[in-house]
Order: sequence, then structure tokens, then C-alpha cells
Amino acid sequence: MNETHRRASPIEVHAAPVPPINDALRQSYAHCRQVARRRARNFYYGLILTPQPQRSALYAIYGFMRACDDLADEPTAPGDQTHRLEQIQAFRDRMQEALRSRRVPTDDPKHAAMWPAFLDVMQRYPIDVQCLHAMLDGQCADLRGERYATFEDTYDYCYKVAATVGQVCLSVWGYRGGGATLKLAAYRGVALQLTNILRDLSEDARRDRIYLPQEDFERFGFDPDRLSTATADESFDRLMLFQIERARSYYLKAVDLETFVEPACRATCWAMMRIYRRLMDKIARNPRRVLGERVRLSAPSKAWIAVTAARRRWVPGGGSAAG
Repeated sequence: MNETHRRASPIEVHAAPVPPINDALRQSYAHCRQVARRRARNFYYGLILTPQPQRSALYAIYGFMRACDDLADEPTAPGDQTHRLEQIQAFRDRMQEALRSRRVPTDDPKHAAMWPAFLDVMQRYPIDVQCLHAMLDGQCADLRGERYATFEDTYDYCYKVAATVGQVCLSVWGYRGGGATLKLAAYRGVALQLTNILRDLSEDARRDRIYLPQEDFERFGFDPDRLSTATADESFDRLMLFQIERARSYYLKAVDLETFVEPACRATCWAMMRIYRRLMDKIARNPRRVLGERVRLSAPSKAWIAVTAARRRWVPGGGSAAG
């Protein structure tokens, strides 16, 4: 199984940088905040718990990653795959040149409002740029419609598109524990992405995107082509139960993550996890629902999780001394 984890920055717990004072930067950060508010339907309830200036930094990171996702997820015309892959490569090239020159790209009007805040964050925090490259690699895999033979292959995809996001967040929050904590963040990211995969099974299948490993379809005797036609039987139920338990095992592997995060940012980390864990539990109550609808948590449910997160105090083992 590919569990390669990026080298931790020597500065793992660092002083918060001063807030931006440039008007153009303020506007860029405001743009990223609005993008997160509109589109981060689950993560936003955790992001708002983050103290400043880390909160604005996470908005900027979200804005960057949302732009990457959109390059792969927007509807495509037949034969458009090559063009989309070229767009992602151009986006990657702009990112690398911006980081090298410390100048905002001037040839990307579609994402012009995002770049100043992103570049500012990358200069202020010890973020490993290889995490961003891995995430872009995951978007390319989506565009190519790659299938996954084994869980090791699915894990590698989850690492690229989700575990790296958690590791970037750690660099913004501040953390202790070095590589061991990065591994916990990877496990947490895999758990969240597995939850996403289960939630979106039918919707993804209609777009010819299958993320569960072929070995599992064969093990339980369920044809993945049936995912897009919303037909289920006992073989589907067994497949789903297995996947749900696998996701739960990765939530459990990362149960102590919050205790290694800077105290002021633990609520954010826990709230993000808890929203997805609650979503997975809702799927588990009736797995066949994912074939006919997108299972969601209500806004009041997510708000209550945020309130609970803000009141918690963490102890090792995932327990809470209060709340």
C-alpha cells in the first residue's frame, strides 16, 4: 500500500503571521471566503471555527483546491479530455512559476481573484508544494477515468485528492509529532474520501467514474455497471457494509489527530471529521439510499456539530474531557 508521507517542515508549530494589509490581498482573501461559503457545504462549518489569520489562509487554500477540482469536474464534451488535461497542466505551470517568482499569474483571468491570496499563504506557511502536485495528479486521474484494481490503488487516489489536503491544513494550523502526525492526517483524509466515494457512488458511475476497487466488486459478486442504474440486492448490501467498515477503520486510525494539532485549531479539525463521520453513519443506516439520492446532513445538524466542537477539550484516545 502506498503510504508515502511528505517530510515535515522543521517548523511544525509556528507563530501566527500578521494579517494581510494590502487592499488587493484583502479582496483576494474576501473572494476565497465567499467561494468557501458558497461551495464548502461541509467543510465550511469547521473553517469558521478557525482563529485568524489561519482561517483566511484555509479559505485561500480552499479557493485554490476548488479551482483545481473544477478543472476536472465541470461537464465535458466528447473528446474534451485532452483539452482538460492541458488546462490542468497549464494551471500547474502557473502555480510553479508563481511560487518561483513570487508574482501573481497574469494570464489566468478565470482564477485571477484567487491567486494573490494563495501566493500569500504559500509564502507565510510551511506548506509542502508536493501535496499540491499530488492533488493535481488526482484530478488528472479523474479526467482519464482511471479504474482501480485493488484497494492499494484506491488508497493512492484517496491520498492524492484528500490526505494531502489534511496535511496542508496541518501546516496552517500548526502541529507537533512530525511524520507520525502527517500519517494520522493521511488516514483521516482517506476516511473522508472513502465517505465521499460511498455517498456519490451512483452519481460518479453515471460519469463513468468508479473508485471502489474491482477486487471488491468481484469478491461480493456485484457488477459496477449496475451502480448507474440504481439497482441493488444483497450483494450490494454486503459490498457497502464492507466499505463502511473499512472507512470506519480509517477514522479509528486517526482518532488521536486533534491532540497533536495546535489547541486553537483543534475544533476545526474535529468538526470537519465529525460531519463526515455523521454522514457515513447516516449512509450506514440505509446503504441503498446512495443509489437514488445524495445523502446529506442538514444545516442545523452541521451547525450543532460546530457548536459541540467549539466546546470540546481533547484527551488522547479521542475522548473528551468536556462536551
